[in-house]
Parts: sequence; structure tokens; C-alpha cells
Amino acid sequence: MPLTANAPAPAKKLLREAVHAQLRTDILSCRIPPGAEIREAELAARFAVSKSPVRDALMHLEREGLVISSPRQGYRVTPVSLSDVQDMFHLRSVLERACMERIVSLASDAQLATLDTFRRFDPDDWEGGLVAYNRAFHGMLAQLSHNKRMRDEINDLIEQMERVVRVSLASLKQESPASPVAEHCLIIDALQARKARLAARLAGQHIATAAQRVNDALAHLVIAS
Repeated sequence: MPLTANAPAPAKKLLREAVHAQLRTDILSCRIPPGAEIREAELAARFAVSKSPVRDALMHLEREGLVISSPRQGYRVTPVSLSDVQDMFHLRSVLERACMERIVSLASDAQLATLDTFRRFDPDDWEGGLVAYNRAFHGMLAQLSHNKRMRDEINDLIEQMERVVRVSLASLKQESPASPVAEHCLIIDALQARKARLAARLAGQHIATAAQRVNDALAHLVIAS
């Protein structure tokens, strides 16, 4: 069902939010790739709306750092920056290692047992499935930290990093999705044994390995630093 601009004021707000949500998803999933130009007229035609909600959505995305604007040149998707990626991985490492101690101290045995669902990965939908599986695992760790601010920050980072995760999947195909799954299993073992230091060390190694995989993939692309 196409979006429509012929709506009263409250509906127009929802219209802007719908356009923003769809564009955000397209950017994070790389359906609109890093560096791509974005034209208001084309988006207005795509969503069957006026340029006003499109412009509002793009301004919102600019505040989120997902698009950049240039005078007389319009908008384009923010390129993947190696320095920004490194910063995000560093912050994730700090936060997720801190999560391990809280999980060991605060999670119940029943909650820790729910992690067993992440010991397996069905590779039928290899690319999309692996992204969803990885996001769900790290999101569950954030949830079990019992710290709302920590959980929200980690989930926000995971969402922002989906672009670079997808960029790096090509290199992982040369290995096997079994590699990150095995790393997750080691973390689960340490948490269920309530070994906080071991879990923190494994989490740090896991994120460092992912960061190296992304760096290797980005080395073959044109990066805007």
C-alpha cells in the first residue's frame, strides 16, 4: 500500500516517521549503499508523497549521521569510515566485556539457559540469517546485563554497525559461518559456568576478530576517512 501525503496533520507526522523508518532500514541494510546519492524527487515518487516528508526524513537521518548534505548537491549516504568503525568496535568491546560481569552476577540459571538457542545457526538464508542471528545473540547479552542504559547503547551500536557487518560478509563466506558461532558457544560456556573473567576475555577476542574481518573487507573499498 503506497504512502500518501493527503492526510491530516497527525497523519502527516506518521507519514514522515514511516519514510524515515524505511530509509533508515534501507541504509543500515545497505540496500542504499554507502556513498550513494539520494534525490528528494525520486524518493517522493517512490513513496508517493510530497517532498516535505522526504525532506524531514532526510534531515532526521542527517542528525543521526546516516546521510550528509552539500549545498546545491543534495544528500548522499554517509560513506563507511574506517576510523568511525574502529571507534564503534572499541566502544562495543568495552561495553560487552563489562556486560559479562553483570550477567554472571545477576542473570538466573534459567536466563543463562536461554543462550543455548544461539549454539546453532541455520545457514539457509546465509547473509540475512547470519546478520539476524548475530544481532539477536549480542542483543540478548545486552538484555541479560540488567542495565537499561548499557543495553540501549549496545543495541544502538549493533544497529549502526549493520552496514559494516554486511560489507564484511564476503570475506566470511571464504571461511565459514561456523567460526562466529563457535566463538559464541565459548562465551556461552563461560557465562553458564559463571566465569566472568573468562567470558570477558572471550567477548573481547570475539569483537577483535570481527573488527579485523571488517578492516580486511574495507581495505578493498574506497573509504572516506
